[in-house]
Amino acid sequence: MHWKRRETMGGGHLSRPDFGMPQPDPDHPLTEFYLLLQHGLDKAGVFHLPALYASFRAPARRIYADEAAGCLTLSETADEGAVLLSAPRNLQLLYSSLHVEPDGSPAALLLTEECSRAVCAVQLLPPFVWEDPLPPLPDVPAALTLQLTLQDVEAIDTDPAALARRLCQTTRQKHWLAHPKADLYLAEKIALFQRLYR
Repeated sequence: MHWKRRETMGGGHLSRPDFGMPQPDPDHPLTEFYLLLQHGLDKAGVFHLPALYASFRAPARRIYADEAAGCLTLSETADEGAVLLSAPRNLQLLYSSLHVEPDGSPAALLLTEECSRAVCAVQLLPPFVWEDPLPPLPDVPAALTLQLTLQDVEAIDTDPAALARRLCQTTRQKHWLAHPKADLYLAEKIALFQRLYR
């Protein structure tokens, strides 16, 4: 990797060169929210993760991996028969990066945890009817959505700092899409059903 050296009074400053990475489109409706969340995370250093419950409801027969995912339900609340896989907790942030599509559409905020270096993708969902498909999530072990509301749209103008704190430090409006513990739970269920129904 080549580095550019920029001379300044009193010494030099090392900076990474521009590799032509796509930048977020300022006109995209979600860009402002992603940047607000990222700024809030930089200040707070934590992102509150909701609980993760899983339930597996499958027909009484041999189950194969390609169909098993459709039998798995992830939730943040203890529904009947659900198993707690992960309690609510704070993710201590090492750093965050905004994943952007080539056309400038923001796809997800990638959070890297301080101790484990594990990456979690946070996808913001718009508070209004969205006709186009959202950009695909990057391939990461853990991912969740954060549903924005019309109140959030108002708050970003009236009190953006309070909105950023709430998005970072509460579990409201957050829903798990994927998690390594859910993958392990699913694999165990597949193995169990294959033993039961040979």
